[in-house]
Amino acid sequence: MKKPTKQLNKFNPIILITAVSIAVIIITFFLSAGKNGHSLLPLKNIETQPVTENSPVIQNASDLNNLDSELTNTDLDQFDRQLDQLEKDFSTF
Repeated sequence: MKKPTKQLNKFNPIILITAVSIAVIIITFFLSAGKNGHSLLPLKNIETQPVTENSPVIQNASDLNNLDSELTNTDLDQFDRQLDQLEKDFSTF
């Protein structure tokens, strides 16, 4: 009767190599996600500062009238067509 330990010893390096490979892949994945600015690990104690933006100053009412006429004359259907075309183009990827 043959001892099963010889067969078991043949599989130990394969299991070890597989486990190490999986660990390296997972560590590389987490590190590369952190370099791209995307964190996969939850971050605690994140302090945020309010964003303050300077709005342009309106000097006279004619600026508002010009802006109103530009917005009124904007063709929103053209934007929709362009967005539809972009969506079709990107769906092929």
